[in-house]
Amino acid sequence: LAQRAAVLRESALATIEQHDAAAQKMLDAGVIARVERLQARSALEEARRNARKARDDAELAATALTRTLKASDPVTPTSPLFVLSQPVEPLPHFIDTALAHHPGLDKVAAKKEQATQLHAAQEALRKPQVFAFGQRQLKTGRDADWVAGVGVRWTLWDSIDRNALAESSNRQIEQAERTGAQAQNDIALLVEKRWQALEQARRAYFALQPGLELADEVLRLRISGLKAGTSTTLDLIDAQVNQAKAQTERAQAAHDYVKALADLLEACGLSEDFGKYMARADAVRVE
Repeated sequence: LAQRAAVLRESALATIEQHDAAAQKMLDAGVIARVERLQARSALEEARRNARKARDDAELAATALTRTLKASDPVTPTSPLFVLSQPVEPLPHFIDTALAHHPGLDKVAAKKEQATQLHAAQEALRKPQVFAFGQRQLKTGRDADWVAGVGVRWTLWDSIDRNALAESSNRQIEQAERTGAQAQNDIALLVEKRWQALEQARRAYFALQPGLELADEVLRLRISGLKAGTSTTLDLIDAQVNQAKAQTERAQAAHDYVKALADLLEACGLSEDFGKYMARADAVRVE
């Protein structure tokens, strides 16, 4: 985005410099008043400040990216900004995917299973234990003694408070269930928030299209008006600045869309699918 803004500001500056030079020639020819010439020069200086600031912002963003990636050489993004003309998959698709992929839910499920098994083992000690036994002498022959039978063991009382243990294990199960339910709710809420942000950015991008078309048309009319003598140089410069502003706002909306898409896919464990969305045939690319 910073690079795109810098390019737009540089382009606007180059055009305004041409208009400024034309204004000087018109002043020398006596076509415009000196005040109009000064207004054009003031607009040129403002365009230079904006272009310089945009360049500084782009350099700062590039430096931050290089340091974040711990690269030895400057890193330059090669992928353009893009916006899908149609909404992505419905919200339930992403929520289900996030719930299926989130590692935290597996940990909660494991804790619940552990608590359930512990509770089952403790409850088993309350019940009678039936066992079979058998024994035979090692000597051979019919005179060898042997014994076999079935036994039952049931602990009616001991020093361990098994009711307290059962209550404790039940509380652990309930805690695991509450934790799991809360985690699922938090994940679903996060995914919904990011899905809504993505759709909002998409709508904002296309909502800016009429404004950009209007800015282009106004600029075209100002150029024609200047040739016909019905517009001033300042009018033309203002139109050029407004066009650059509209283009920058649309690039910002595209940047917001790309960021929102990356955030949504990250929340669902689908970050590796980002390239698939970028390669969609119906994507609008913002060069």
